Amino acid sequence: MIVRDGHIVAEGATCRVGGAHAEVVALEAAGPDARGATAIVTLEPCAHQGRTPPCTDALIAAGVAEVHVLHRDPDPVARGGVERLRAAGIDVLDVAAAMPSLAAHAAHDLRGFLARVRSGRPHVHLKLAQDVEGRTVATHGPYLTGAAARRRVHALRAEADAVLVGGTTVRHDDPRLDVRHMVTTRQPRPVVLSATADLPEESVVLRPGAVVVTGPDIAEDRADAIRARGVDLVTVPTTPDGMLELEAALSALLDLRILTVLAEPGPRLAGALIRQGLVDTLEVHVAGGAAVSVDAVRPAFPELATLLAGPAGVAQESTLDGDLLVRDVGALTGRTPVEVG
Repeated sequence: MIVRDGHIVAEGATCRVGGAHAEVVALEAAGPDARGATAIVTLEPCAHQGRTPPCTDALIAAGVAEVHVLHRDPDPVARGGVERLRAAGIDVLDVAAAMPSLAAHAAHDLRGFLARVRSGRPHVHLKLAQDVEGRTVATHGPYLTGAAARRRVHALRAEADAVLVGGTTVRHDDPRLDVRHMVTTRQPRPVVLSATADLPEESVVLRPGAVVVTGPDIAEDRADAIRARGVDLVTVPTTPDGMLELEAALSALLDLRILTVLAEPGPRLAGALIRQGLVDTLEVHVAGGAAVSVDAVRPAFPELATLLAGPAGVAQESTLDGDLLVRDVGALTGRTPVEVG
């Protein structure tokens, strides 16, 4: 945003890959009003020549007086914009130091980019559902949790580039993995991890835009059948026991412009993602859990024990349906908390 005398005179968002960055878009919209104004940027302006010229040069040339930076750039190639702007005589405010809560919101919006730079994979938000006794399958009716928790899931899906499950979930539940309980202008891409791609051909998730990540030994006729449904088939290495290399599977999604993943797998795949340090944020929906203390909830698998023990960095919320939503904000994964849910 370009702000002058307390009023927003222009806004900009980064264009598609190869296009202008947000700073340039906003400066062009502001025109002469940018001189002497304040630029507020989500991410530190880049200071290098990439697909586009440095945004620092554009800000300096426009004559802005101040730049407020909500999040420093972790990319060793692009960072350095703050120092370059200060050297040019422009006042720079490090918002992260002055307003940590606002910086946390910026980190949430930038989570896909930050995960790509720091970890070489998309940001992964793992969502799980169980009851108080640790069961992950509903015993009465089609749903384990109530309507409020399900709306929460669909809100998470609407924010994500992709929704990820394993092949077992597809074979047992035939999920759609789309947004249905709220209005949205975009749908996430379904992603299925299956080393052998032994998925029922009639699975509703096998539709145009879906992604199946499989191992190198998939049968040719099976691969052809999946591609015929309009699905992107991605091949990654497998481990000696025939399982997909999960980090390679996630990293491969970057080539499809998938930067944020909502993982909704079964306990086996969920546990593997946690053990391998591939989860950035995590939440568990406990059916009927509002009636008990969180430490009385039996974890569905061992990797959840730390989260359900209620350490610092965990947020809890009860729904009107009597469910309990437990959200990790960094304690389980050992990362610095930057977001909640």
